[in-house]
Amino acid sequence: MKNSTMSLAVLLGLTSMSAVAAQDNAFQHQASLDYQTNSEEVSDGVWNANYRYYIAPVDQSNSPYALNGFLAQTTNLGASYSKLDVGIYDSDAYSVDGTYVFASKWFVSASYYRAETTITGFDASNTDYDAYRGEVGYYFNESSSISAFYADGDNNAVEVYGLNLRSFVALESTAGVDLTANWTHTDSDDSFNLGADWYVNNSWSVGAGYYNSDGHDDFSLRTAYWLRISDNFSANFNLSKLLDSDADGVGMGVGVVGRF
Repeated sequence: MKNSTMSLAVLLGLTSMSAVAAQDNAFQHQASLDYQTNSEEVSDGVWNANYRYYIAPVDQSNSPYALNGFLAQTTNLGASYSKLDVGIYDSDAYSVDGTYVFASKWFVSASYYRAETTITGFDASNTDYDAYRGEVGYYFNESSSISAFYADGDNNAVEVYGLNLRSFVALESTAGVDLTANWTHTDSDDSFNLGADWYVNNSWSVGAGYYNSDGHDDFSLRTAYWLRISDNFSANFNLSKLLDSDADGVGMGVGVVGRF
């Protein structure tokens, strides 16, 4: 994984540039590249490249930078690519998605995901996986949404459906709190996700999460920071830790974002 380590060093170098007085101009295009890993094995991480186009300009001057897209409540199209190359596993994943928002604030979303995995060695194999997802929801105020989703795929994929609820509560002394809740049902299990992220300002958040599935509980703590570098470029960083879990180390990520 020397190539990943070298690439990560380059990415860190880009984010170390001194921030200037960036202007929070509206944008319609967002492209990002990030690397997500764990402190136990930094070189065994995942690279993610993402692009999203918003049909109407998105304001980023009056809310947390990480939430601008959600709070815009506007039609958008996106595409992503992820790369994992660890030991005998080599995986490439692609996805495209779109959300159409009606004047009534109802919205519909659809996405397609494909993963191609190669395993080398004694049990060498190649596996392709395709999945589809649809979602229908409603923005019931300027910073909240509720939706229902359904997903399925090939290669004996498990049928999944559930509900999402999200609300950002603005505060007077700090930027606000982002609250999320999710219920997911499969053939054999129900899982629940709860999250709360307090935005100290538009750049820095501190949060906690709770996950329950089939009687198994996980609690997590996390923090993230969005560093404005120029009018069009930013860097972001995140750290997370599972509590009372067999998982070792600290999750961490670094990325760059361009908005135009």
